[in-house]
Amino acid sequence: MNRPSLVLLVFLTCLGAAASGPAIADGWQVTPLKTNGPVKHIRQTSPGTASVQVAGKWYRVTRCGAGFCLSATAAPPQRRAPAGALPDGLMARSAGLDIRRAWFAKPTKRYGHGILGDRIEAGSLVATDRDKHRSQVTLPRSAVFEDLEPRIADLDGDGRAEIVAIKSYLDRGGSIAVYGLRQGRLRRLAQTPAIGRANRWLNVAGIADFDGDGAREIAIVVTPHIGGTLEFWSFKRDRLRRIGSAAGFSNHAIGSRNLGLSGVADIDGNGRADLALPDDSRRSLKLVGLRSGRVSTLGTISLPGRITHNIAVIGNAPHAAFLVGLHNGRLIAVHRR
Repeated sequence: MNRPSLVLLVFLTCLGAAASGPAIADGWQVTPLKTNGPVKHIRQTSPGTASVQVAGKWYRVTRCGAGFCLSATAAPPQRRAPAGALPDGLMARSAGLDIRRAWFAKPTKRYGHGILGDRIEAGSLVATDRDKHRSQVTLPRSAVFEDLEPRIADLDGDGRAEIVAIKSYLDRGGSIAVYGLRQGRLRRLAQTPAIGRANRWLNVAGIADFDGDGAREIAIVVTPHIGGTLEFWSFKRDRLRRIGSAAGFSNHAIGSRNLGLSGVADIDGNGRADLALPDDSRRSLKLVGLRSGRVSTLGTISLPGRITHNIAVIGNAPHAAFLVGLHNGRLIAVHRR
């Protein structure tokens, strides 16, 4: 009698993909995607759509029958910031809000942390409104923006945009600062406490309505390289309040320019946003939700390597999949059966 097969291979068109391994984490599974070289970049090109760069070429990743396909596509548009901006910094854009563009500027070497791969950080934040009027906040010499791209979102649902940025103090480490336009000027509206020690950093994991109250919360990982803590912060009446936390997470590798090691989707089908991000070893993908002020684990998926690339979301709930790049160059999709 033949030994039962433990792996079902599904061959697809395009570059193809193979589904392998049993279902894990209550119906989730890992599907390696066949590529012709190591993955270099993963980009969320639009909600539910992603592209990857392999061997100098870009491919769009889509659902394909029971698996996934890679099809050749053009390189995603560059979002480089204007002259005088942070080197390798990106311009954030929005539609329909009072803040239309935002970027970091005034490069400086006054903070030698270098957690993002170089010792150049930003000394100012610039934003433009609907009329292309430019407004700028410049930090004192005691702080920098230890970040690459501002995040524009209407956090409290009042129709006005906020900008979420990572602000680090030379002697107290990182914090989250929220800015907005008031009387035509860019102003700081709220800020979390700094970590409290130099060369300690935090990273944004997601901005979405995680608790179902109609407003968007900010999810961050504090000290993602040394036993990271996931925290959720609510922004209301120009104040930030922590509403939930849990230990054992990471969403960044030291020296990397990839700040997006997380994905937001409705994982359990309850109509609320949830979060997928690495554990503190970056060898597992943890699925979490915010329930009555508590961080709830919805699943943990062990992976065949450490997560090093930005995570993208393919498709929509309840069939969303997470596209993940590993340190060994492999590309995988984490999805339900």
